[in-house]
Amino acid sequence: MKTNWTGLIAAPHTPFAADGSLNLGVIEKQCEKLITDGVIGAFVCGSTGEGVSLSGAERKAVARRWVELAAGRLKVIVHVGHTSIPDAAELAADAQAAGADGISALAPYYFKPAGVGQLLDFMAPVAAAAPELPFFYYHIPALTGAALPMIPLLEQATDRIPSFAGLKFTHNDLLEFAACLRFENGRYDIFWGSDECMLPALSVGAVGFVGSTYNYSAPLYHKLRAAFAAGDQAEARRLSDVVMDAVRALLQNPGLPSGKAIMEGVGVPVGAPRPPLRPLTAAQAEVLVARLWELGAL
Repeated sequence: MKTNWTGLIAAPHTPFAADGSLNLGVIEKQCEKLITDGVIGAFVCGSTGEGVSLSGAERKAVARRWVELAAGRLKVIVHVGHTSIPDAAELAADAQAAGADGISALAPYYFKPAGVGQLLDFMAPVAAAAPELPFFYYHIPALTGAALPMIPLLEQATDRIPSFAGLKFTHNDLLEFAACLRFENGRYDIFWGSDECMLPALSVGAVGFVGSTYNYSAPLYHKLRAAFAAGDQAEARRLSDVVMDAVRALLQNPGLPSGKAIMEGVGVPVGAPRPPLRPLTAAQAEVLVARLWELGAL
């Protein structure tokens, strides 16, 4: 069920009010910014969206609000990953009922699958709950601990998951990523998920990207992709350096709280992250946002 979606798909933050409750009203501002900035989609309730810190009801509410506001102007992929198959399947079914464009799930991260077969045992009933939607496996071994080989997964996936469409590949193994892109002449969508390494990913053929910094720096990445496509290697490297410097600045403090501080700095008040994460101090946020403006990343 390959989609052939190309371009930037942002992983938006979930907005919270001062008391920690959902602040769904902010999603309209997030959505309009992505559309204005030329982003093609939103990957909601994933890592950046703090999906694992939300209740099931909250995840449904966030997903439904994004689908409602996107109104066909953005693709909406709903992350439904969970440690419980019934809960993940319920989220998947609700995403389909809401009108989402796709679903995704990461590996269970407490009792971990020992091999690809066990992973598919878990994923198949989740995808089956939303059979009309393309299903993307979210490969992020640094957070799940499920460092499984992806080529065997691609070899076996469609037999187990008819709606299987590809991967959100958030891992630093460029060799494996390239092999996945070329698997059976590009049979699947393989979205690159490490923003700071866009240029290396472009060099091996990446055309679709999912990332958190596209929430506020999408124009910078558009310029990088355009320079690469035009064969302007010097400009592509220069812009890639800006990207990497911006991400280095972001990671001077924990990444997710930093991202939320940047959103506040560009006028989109997404609030603080949920515990155990802590927001940046006002001084840390001021330094970070000023550095990104200085770099030209905003």
